[in-house]
Formats: sequence, structure tokens, C-alpha cells
Amino acid sequence: MDRTQLLSLLPHQGTALWLDSLLQHDPRRITGLSAWHYLHKVRSDASACLLFEAAAQLCAAHGALYGDSSAIEMALVGKLSQLQLHHEPDVRDGVLHLSAEQEALSPGGALYAFAIHHQGQLLLDGKLLLVLIHA
Repeated sequence: MDRTQLLSLLPHQGTALWLDSLLQHDPRRITGLSAWHYLHKVRSDASACLLFEAAAQLCAAHGALYGDSSAIEMALVGKLSQLQLHHEPDVRDGVLHLSAEQEALSPGGALYAFAIHHQGQLLLDGKLLLVLIHA
């Protein structure tokens, strides 16, 4: 699924969308691609920890694909935990590989474990509770 299709799937529009594509997904897992340039738009020296936003959008896409059949009006991060930055790369450029696995699901939201890799190395991981509000 490319960026154009993601714009119709998620409420994030324009520069607010930090996903470039979805690679694979099933009812428990999803993978996709993002890039460093989304973080640079925040600030050139912004913490790589802010890339959790791309992971949250990946999880929102999963929720849209496998959740309630109505469109998503809003996607919110209810809680971010166990966030760990594993290394700070010398060069902040290129593709970021994102993955997430749904660990729990309830009517109020879903808990995901996520990981972000850069050039084959684990960059950032953590857990987030995602709340999806359907239209």
C-alpha cells in the first residue's frame, strides 16, 4: 500500500503523515516504511525518540485495516511506554523500517509493541496504546 492509499486510510494528511508505504500485514502484525525527513521537518536536531509517531501511524493503519469496518476519524496515542533509543546514528538519512505487533485488543484500544530499524540496526522500540475513534 503506497502513500496515496494511506491518505485515504488514515486521518493524517499532508506533512502529518509520516508513513511512505505498508509492506506486509496480517491480523497481528504490520510492517512499513518511513524516512528521516519527516523528523527533520520538526527540527533538524529533534530527538530520534519522536519517530514513535511513525510507529503510531503504522499501528493506526493496522487498526484501520483489521478493526471496525467504519472509517477512522481520529487516532490517538493513549500511552507510550518502554521507549528505548538503542543508538543515535551519525547520519540521519534514508529509509526507516517499521514493524508492530498487536499484543492486546479491547473495545477501547489496542496495545502494540513496535520497532524501528535504520540500516539493519534497531534504532528505537517500545509499546504504545492506540485509541481509534471511528466515524
